[in-house]
Amino acid sequence: MIIKGRINDADDIEKKTNTNEKTGESRDSGTVKLQLFNPSEVVDCRMSPDVWDSMGGGADLQKIIDKKVEFKIQHVERSFAGDGGKHVSFSGWHLLAVPSLESKTTQQG
Repeated sequence: MIIKGRINDADDIEKKTNTNEKTGESRDSGTVKLQLFNPSEVVDCRMSPDVWDSMGGGADLQKIIDKKVEFKIQHVERSFAGDGGKHVSFSGWHLLAVPSLESKTTQQG
């Protein structure tokens, strides 16, 4: 869904580094706290490594701090058997894109 929101502070953008234990490969991803409007709410959104990279490692998000823009987010609920057969489940918001940034890169490229 596309919502109107704002990133209030640079500290609301966090880089996360995950290491694949089997391959040793490290990839950066991120999280961002978004203040949503109508109704007002603050949500934590995760970003996949691909989305994080497409936003310049968070640099593009820094440019829109304290600006009301549109964000493309999705609520995700997952459940699966993890290592050793342990049940793992999680739910939360994922940032898929910032449409205003998408249109700028489309116009330039």
